[in-house]
Amino acid sequence: MARIKQGVFSWEDVLAYRYQNNKPAALPRPRRQSALSSRGQSQTRQSETRLCWDVQLQSSLLAKLSPELRVMIWEQVLGGMRIHIVQRDDRRMAHVVCLTSQACDICRGGLPSSSCKESQLRILSSSLLALPLACKQIYSESIHLLYTLNTFEFSSTWSLSYLRPTIPTDLWDSIRAVELSWAFPGHWLPSKDPVKSVYFSAGRQQWIETCCVVSRMKSLQSFTLHLSGSWFSEPVEKLPVFLEPLRNLHLRQKWQLNLPRQPYYVNEIRNIGLDLKKRGIDCVVQAA
Repeated sequence: MARIKQGVFSWEDVLAYRYQNNKPAALPRPRRQSALSSRGQSQTRQSETRLCWDVQLQSSLLAKLSPELRVMIWEQVLGGMRIHIVQRDDRRMAHVVCLTSQACDICRGGLPSSSCKESQLRILSSSLLALPLACKQIYSESIHLLYTLNTFEFSSTWSLSYLRPTIPTDLWDSIRAVELSWAFPGHWLPSKDPVKSVYFSAGRQQWIETCCVVSRMKSLQSFTLHLSGSWFSEPVEKLPVFLEPLRNLHLRQKWQLNLPRQPYYVNEIRNIGLDLKKRGIDCVVQAA
C-alpha cells in the first residue's frame, strides 16, 4: 500500500509499483556449467551446427540465388516499416506495423483499435517473423535486418525500457531508428508546492531509466522525441531541466525534438534551441 507523506497520497509509490509489476519477463539466462562439461558440449554443438548448416545450404531454392540477391529480397520484405511497440494484457510485448498510407490509432495518440486485440497481435507477430522463421539460413541472414532497417516507435511511457530485456543483446544493438512519445501533467516538473513535488518524483525515475536505455543503444542513428500533453502549461525555461537526462545522447546527426505547434512554443523555438545547446543537449528543435 502506498505511503502517506505529509497528508498527501504518494503517487510516486503507486507509480513505482505499477512500473515494476507490469514489467514483462526477461529472456532466460544461460545455465552455468563446469569447464569440462561445457567444453565437451560446445564441441558437440559445433559439430551438430556444422552438420545442420551443411544440410541447410543444400536447399535447391537458396542455392540458385546469390548471397547479394538474397539479402536484397530480405531487405524488401523486412525493411522500411514503422513498428509501434505495445504491451499486451498478459504483460508480454507485442507490435503493430503502422500503415504508411494513413496514420493509425496509435499515431493519433490513442490505443490500438478493436482490430488489434490479442488475437490480432499474435497474427501480426507471426506474419512479421514468417520469413526469418522459414529456415535457419534465412533466419541467420535476415533477422538482424528486422531491427536495422525499421523505425521503432514507443508511444507508451515505459515500453522502451520494457522491451530491452526481452530481446537478445546483439539484435537490440542493431536498432538504428527510434521514435519516443512522452507526455506529462502540467505539474510534473519541480515546484515549491509539496503536492506538485510528489508528482515530480513519481515520474522522474521512469523517465531517467528510459533516457539511459536510449543513450546506451550502440547502433542508434536516428532519435525523435515527441513531447505533448498538458505538460506544456509549464514555461519553456523548465524544458532543459526535463531534457537533462538526454545530455549524454550523441549521434552522428543531431536527434530531433518535436514540440506542439502552439504559438507560444513556435515563437520560442530559437531560444529553446540555444539554451539546450549551452547545456550540452545536442538536438534540433521544431514544432510538429
